[in-house]
Amino acid sequence: MSLHSNLGTALSSQGMNKDASVHYKKAITTYLAQIEDIVDNDMLSSAKDIASQSAFYLGMVYQDSQQPQLAIQGYKFAIDLNPNHWSAFANMASVLFDQLKLPEDALWAYNQVYALLTDMDNDDIERPAHPEPILSQIQYRIGLCLTADDERKCAMEDAPDQEIDCQQMAAHAFSLALQYDENNEAAKHMLASVTADATVERASNSYIKSLFDEYASNFEHSLVDELGYSGYERLRRGFDRALKSTGADEQKYRLVVDAGCGTGLVGEQFRNISDTLIGVDLSAVILQEAETARPGLYDETIAGDVIEAFEAKKPISLIVAADSYIYFGDLTPLFDAMSQSLEIGGYSAFTLENVGIEVEQALAESKPDWRWQLTASGRFAHRAEYVKDAGTAHGFDIVHYEPMDGFRFEKGIEVRGHLFVMKKLAVEGTSPDGKDEL
Repeated sequence: MSLHSNLGTALSSQGMNKDASVHYKKAITTYLAQIEDIVDNDMLSSAKDIASQSAFYLGMVYQDSQQPQLAIQGYKFAIDLNPNHWSAFANMASVLFDQLKLPEDALWAYNQVYALLTDMDNDDIERPAHPEPILSQIQYRIGLCLTADDERKCAMEDAPDQEIDCQQMAAHAFSLALQYDENNEAAKHMLASVTADATVERASNSYIKSLFDEYASNFEHSLVDELGYSGYERLRRGFDRALKSTGADEQKYRLVVDAGCGTGLVGEQFRNISDTLIGVDLSAVILQEAETARPGLYDETIAGDVIEAFEAKKPISLIVAADSYIYFGDLTPLFDAMSQSLEIGGYSAFTLENVGIEVEQALAESKPDWRWQLTASGRFAHRAEYVKDAGTAHGFDIVHYEPMDGFRFEKGIEVRGHLFVMKKLAVEGTSPDGKDEL
């Protein structure tokens, strides 16, 4: 049994998951075949531990190979043999939430992890020496589960008949995550989101990077196939309409920057009008996915902040950004950077989110000059007039605007959006390349 378990681990470490699963299964079947014959309690306990770990590792193999139902079976068997196996509960919760989209079941499992790791009276639990970062992540994930369904009704376990606002419970979870780890940027961002913290002006780079590092392998399938995303195609069509309305001929642009390029969906749309195309994204992992999915699409990729990339690559002929400026609330830093980095006559074409119709109507009555709102999704929605005013104030001509409703679906509901095409105007005292004239 131990031999099969160790061999499975060795094979898995070499990426041979299919072969590893065979030996993990043999370890488990050996345990089941011999369990009746083991009379020594110490031997029985040892055999049960080996079988539990084998089932846990088998679950991990299935989880990595996108076989969630089999992964759940592995983790459940590990827990049956060892109810204190907090890692099995944690991994099972991840599969339930991320792969099977079952936030309520995931919430139960995450709560089991938290209960085990904070039960200091149970000496049978193998806790990490410093559990605080794990507890922070568990509370963050609990908060995500609580906010995953707008229709969800929440209550405390000791008072099931007393309804509590799920957003309030989520805020508590995110706050608790920050108590365990004050550097948990994801929890910090989501706490601001559920509490509508107007002081948050942009998502932190570390939050966005970790989000898309984790999301990279399934990014395009989830966005296009599951959420019906069409913003990347609509941005190109909107850009073409903008140029046609001005009477400009289709041309190639000397240097095009795809800001927040992801896997290259947008870059692919603009490749045929780009002499040089640069993809910029905070996530190096997703840039690797872009190269795998679309080899050679970009002439250069940059893993870093778009504002810094604009400065490094100026003068730029065209900046395109589909669904990447939604992590900024205050757009001033972006417009400062674009204005300083685009050549005279250069274009910026980008999309943003809008709030829902009911929220928009409420804001029109309560705060008609609202600029942005941090939504429960953790993204920012903007008022069109605010964006236009920001562009004009930074020396841009608003060449084209169109509402872009239904460019993505979330929980079966259309997401509303905006599409902008702006052109950098010449400023008195500058030459066509944007340099000051003497």
